[in-house]
Amino acid sequence: MRIGLDLDGLLDERPDFFAFLTAALRAGNHFVAVLTYRDPDARARTEAQLARWNIVCDEIHFARSLDDKGRLCRELAIDVYFDDQDECLQGVDERTTVFKVRNGGNFDFDQKKWLSKASLTRLL
Repeated sequence: MRIGLDLDGLLDERPDFFAFLTAALRAGNHFVAVLTYRDPDARARTEAQLARWNIVCDEIHFARSLDDKGRLCRELAIDVYFDDQDECLQGVDERTTVFKVRNGGNFDFDQKKWLSKASLTRLL
């Protein structure tokens, strides 16, 4: 399988878990890519941060915008993608399974409600 992982708001939320997950995936010969909307000039800092957390990956890709991650998923033929932001997920086509991870930036823990923009959410 080809796995894509967001960095900010995902890997940095539980680096211990993602160190375990990425090691297990790589041991199983799965492809792991980190997709981030950081400045590409931050590559060395990003690689050092992942190394400190013991998160292993095959490649790191820098998106041009939040919704550019959909393009990266298509170009990299990502089978499963993990992210925390709706803006990053809306451009991912249905061929890719998406896991949305909850954190303080996308979920109001006091009210127990997801946070999203009206332009990205259709209320049922």
